[in-house]
Amino acid sequence: MSAALHLILGALLPLPFWLWLRHGARARVSAWMGLDAAPVVALFLVLLAVTGRPIMAGGFAAGACLFLGVADRAKRTALGEPLTFTDGGLLWQVVAHPRFYLPFVPTVVIVGGLGAGVMAFLLVLWLEPVLPLGWMVRVALLLLAAVLVALIMRPLALLRGAEPAREPARDAARFGPIATFALHARIAAVERGARRAAHPPAPAVARPDAATPHLVLLQLESFCDPRRLGIPAALPRWDALGREAVARGPLAVPGFGANTMRTEFVVLTGLADDVLGLDRLNPYFRFARAPVGSLAWTLRGAGYATTCLHPFDARFFGRDRVLPALGFERFDAAEAFSGAEQAHGLVTDAAVAERLMAALDAVSGPAFLYAITVAGHGPWSGPDPAVSWAARMEATDAMLGTFVEAARRSTRPVVLVAFGDHRPALPAARGGTDTDYVVWRSDGAGQGDVRPLDAASLNRLVAATVLG
Repeated sequence: MSAALHLILGALLPLPFWLWLRHGARARVSAWMGLDAAPVVALFLVLLAVTGRPIMAGGFAAGACLFLGVADRAKRTALGEPLTFTDGGLLWQVVAHPRFYLPFVPTVVIVGGLGAGVMAFLLVLWLEPVLPLGWMVRVALLLLAAVLVALIMRPLALLRGAEPAREPARDAARFGPIATFALHARIAAVERGARRAAHPPAPAVARPDAATPHLVLLQLESFCDPRRLGIPAALPRWDALGREAVARGPLAVPGFGANTMRTEFVVLTGLADDVLGLDRLNPYFRFARAPVGSLAWTLRGAGYATTCLHPFDARFFGRDRVLPALGFERFDAAEAFSGAEQAHGLVTDAAVAERLMAALDAVSGPAFLYAITVAGHGPWSGPDPAVSWAARMEATDAMLGTFVEAARRSTRPVVLVAFGDHRPALPAARGGTDTDYVVWRSDGAGQGDVRPLDAASLNRLVAATVLG
């Protein structure tokens, strides 16, 4: 095989996989196809310059397109939305915590894809000769790749009035999925500083007294009332809380089946999607890595000790960096729950309640305790995953009953706010994104008022309930 034919075959190898990726994104033929292809070409050029093997370089570029296409289809199927530029920050979590991601991809695809990829790599490594590229050719390839990367990093200069819709699915269909990653990442980076500066930390000036209540904010994994979805479940403690609640009802959250950090951020800060721009796709990816106004900062100004408890990897979603920026003085993660009771490989909600009660007993002044549970997370085993999920919601209900009894005995009033971060990624839960919430005080029975809220409105209600 001549060197020219060798190069042509290697260069063309990624093409069908790139077209398949675009087909899954419903991308149309347009003038933006060059920008969409530029990262694939740049990757091919870099690998060719380094290895001198066109087929190997093309194979790796094709594999990257295949990986993106499989991931995009899996996300669209499970969550109803495409891959976004912020998903790049979650790649390490797929490797570190595969149980939260790989069940959404058929096993045959994972095993078959990895197996075929390894075999193809070994075969090419054995059979493909290295082209005698001189150093000048290699440098030229790297320079061309650098030009393409510079174009990708500054794509807005090419728009010329073609304003993106700033909706991942629509823009992926117009510009192509890879071009959309680049466009959205750049738009978010340009706007992020001003958006963040408009909402600086704002500590409250109120001074606590004996009547200042503790605030316990319980973010319940995959929680919503199964009965609303037509799934039988017994939630007696949740029902009792609702009857005595300051407010309760459905909670509109920004996502289905996953993306806990979206709901988490909005409830903590009160900053809705229109304030965040494209950072709404994952506020923890970049936006919340620097201080921004939140409940924790507000309550710290009023003399509250602020603590987050999360019985999982502190690095998940970058919480180890984000939570201090959101005003939490202390973050007790997986290490603090060493030896705690587990079920289905996850720390139970009962263990979280136990730590919450111990934390309230240990403080002298008012405390803001924010607990992020994990026990309700999928996958849900058994012949009917919906029944398995509902059983975990019943365990969450039991935990709430245990904690409420302890809160009633507290010498300081306790405001308990419990809410679901998102619906479970189950067919029975499709058709909406709302979960459920309740706001309850230990020092006075409410009337169980039903108030449909969104996550930003819940933030304002919590602040008003605690600070008056």
